[in-house]
Amino acid sequence: MKIDAVVEVALGVTLLAGFGASDFASPVGRPLVATVGVVLCLVGVAIWRVPVGLRYLAIGNAVTAGAALLWLMLAPGFSLAGTAFVASAASALAVLAAVQLATLRA
Repeated sequence: MKIDAVVEVALGVTLLAGFGASDFASPVGRPLVATVGVVLCLVGVAIWRVPVGLRYLAIGNAVTAGAALLWLMLAPGFSLAGTAFVASAASALAVLAAVQLATLRA
């Protein structure tokens, strides 16, 4: 579970430090990018401090990965950096969900 928290915080910090509205498909603005970055950091801290069931983390990661990929495929206007970030984040979340689900079955 700690790795899940670290991934969430890393995604949040990356958004806050390196991306602007022009990196994402419209109608995303800088306030939304900053808000999502802060929320991801807070979610990471919460996951670190409060026990969350592995099944719920896996479901959340899988759903978020799928939503990110859909957004990437359906919405035009991503910069190269924005595309790389969303694709990488979706991939990391999908791998994390797969490992978490495999752990549940073991």
